[in-house]
Amino acid sequence: MIKIINEKEGCKNLIVFIHGFIGSIETWIKTDDSKPFIGPFFSDEQISANFDIGIFEYHTELLSFFPKTRRFINYIIGEKTSRNLPIEEISLLLESQLRYSHPQYENIVLIGHSMGGLIAKRYILNDIAKNSATRVKLYVSLATPHSGSILATYGKTIINNFQVKDLDPLSNSINAMNNEWVQSKLLPKRIYAQGLNDDIVPKVSSVSYDTEIQEVIYCDDDHFSIIAPEGNSVVIDAIIIQLRALLLEQSIQSIKTENRFVDTGQYDEEVFVLKMLMADIHSTLMNGSKQAFFNAEFAIRKLSAQGVDVKELAPLYENIKELYIVEFGHYLSGTHSSSDALLNAVHEKILEKDKTYLNTLYHPLQGLQKFGMLHQIAADDKDIWWDKNGSVSTLEEFAEKLKATQK
Repeated sequence: MIKIINEKEGCKNLIVFIHGFIGSIETWIKTDDSKPFIGPFFSDEQISANFDIGIFEYHTELLSFFPKTRRFINYIIGEKTSRNLPIEEISLLLESQLRYSHPQYENIVLIGHSMGGLIAKRYILNDIAKNSATRVKLYVSLATPHSGSILATYGKTIINNFQVKDLDPLSNSINAMNNEWVQSKLLPKRIYAQGLNDDIVPKVSSVSYDTEIQEVIYCDDDHFSIIAPEGNSVVIDAIIIQLRALLLEQSIQSIKTENRFVDTGQYDEEVFVLKMLMADIHSTLMNGSKQAFFNAEFAIRKLSAQGVDVKELAPLYENIKELYIVEFGHYLSGTHSSSDALLNAVHEKILEKDKTYLNTLYHPLQGLQKFGMLHQIAADDKDIWWDKNGSVSTLEEFAEKLKATQK
């Protein structure tokens, strides 16, 4: 079951810690004087305020003597009987808990130690297969035997234990998970912690096969000290950084992408508007361009307030301008018959390339905002014109004539 330790009303984010083979809740919360792995997540104000923290506990034991006799005795005395289950079935227990007992969480982080990482992995794959998506936004693997454990190879010959067999490098469950993991295109963000003194999980096994470059945290730990640090832990530091990044991403994603624009003449003297007036752009297209400019300014201001460096958007601006240049070339060659046709063609091209050539990690910057970004460029760039004969001098002349007519 999942025990929620710090449940807060209305919280949508949940971190679930999953122990490994022959582990327990004490893997994360110690009863002795040793420092608990879970402690820093409570002491970090930002994490504690924005995440509920839970521990998933399941039955696991190395040896079970006379299991049938014990189950019979438990039945007679009215006690619950538990036994070792394979990884697939434990992941189903986790699935049912999250689906029915904790449906309120929209963003889930799974942190698994050793076999717990495989349980989390199996859950993610099942969730994607069933729902074509997963609520898991971050997967953290701590000394997990993604390609199996050497000890399991020897252990399975003397111990009749489902969980030991599942950890065998040649097991069907290990191979099936690796194949599915590599083929999936919907995996969450994932990081792998590798203890360089781990004698139980080989280095080659502690990082999963992946189609993308893996993010690996290396630490001077063995299989057990990785979750029982005596001092500062680079693993904990890295996880906290990733959790904060997840919160930042949530904040960015929540930015409203479109806002109602009221034209009060606030842009009438802006260069990007003068360039359209000079080209005699139709008023409907011009108003749409003002709306796009307004939304681009709003979205980028919000991103900047969330800590996004606007310089990161430079490649996106360059790609937007490149699309304009191609369409302007078509305009010069006669493919586009007017300035209105040019403006419309650039807009259509931006919408067409929104998710490919103009793809960005920042959700608030969609087609409309990217069209507005073009007009941001036009406000300063002497190469952006809607008139074939546009130049700095012709713009200055037009601006002077416009002022004269308004007097």
